[in-house]
Amino acid sequence: MACATWIDGVIYFGGRKKAGMIPDLPEIAIPTWLTGLSISEIKDGPFPLDNLLQDSLYYPSSGFDGDPVKYLAGDILSFIYVDYGNTCDEYLSALKAGFRGYDLVATRSVKELELTPRGWDPTPPPDLEGDPSRYRHAMKQPYCFWSVFQRGEGIASDHGPIRFSLLYLCADGVAAFQALYIANAAAPKAVAIVQPGHGFGLNWTNFENPQGPLARAVFGNPRGQPEILLHGGYGPRNFYRKPCWPSYSKAVLASGNEKRPISHISCELSVVSSL
Repeated sequence: MACATWIDGVIYFGGRKKAGMIPDLPEIAIPTWLTGLSISEIKDGPFPLDNLLQDSLYYPSSGFDGDPVKYLAGDILSFIYVDYGNTCDEYLSALKAGFRGYDLVATRSVKELELTPRGWDPTPPPDLEGDPSRYRHAMKQPYCFWSVFQRGEGIASDHGPIRFSLLYLCADGVAAFQALYIANAAAPKAVAIVQPGHGFGLNWTNFENPQGPLARAVFGNPRGQPEILLHGGYGPRNFYRKPCWPSYSKAVLASGNEKRPISHISCELSVVSSL
């Protein structure tokens, strides 16, 4: 799968300072709320919604793609995946397979009220932009799980952070962004638009469209615009030399300490995990 990452207008292909990290993007310290969580606190304690939303990566139409975790874990510690195309049983099976080098500390089911404690007023798209119920037959019964992963014993520290969080929500990507971020006065640090499935993938709208419902929600968020755009999918590498959202399109390539014109970019990323 080909993929590119835009950070404040700078594009990165490979050249990670550590496994799973983008060069020049500061590694963040593991917060105590995450390192100190016990199994019982994860399963039965208060749901830390605000902590999960802060500095998070939002990935609509995610499927079970592990690339964002592989390439950004350490730079980001909270991953929020959203997809309405997989059943709860399918997700739990993928969760059991997990991420290479990591053990599942604990997981819990999350209720709708825990995701929208401040309420939520949905903003439907204009009729000309598509019908969110178009593929209702393909939408699975909604569910949500929160999981915490910890680096396995004996795994080197350059494999990735000691812990990270994954929130997986079976829902529509546009509505979920409104409900999670806008309704809770938060903004993600990163958004991943990777093979979003608007052709034959049963997605009712094109997430790559910079004028579409998702982009409009992201850029219209009063809390601000994401710092990072991860964009990619199947096909030749040059398909992703330009970001799907032009506001990330300043043409500089950074790879380690080297900077070259964007026309010299080439890279391919591959899935490292089952999720």
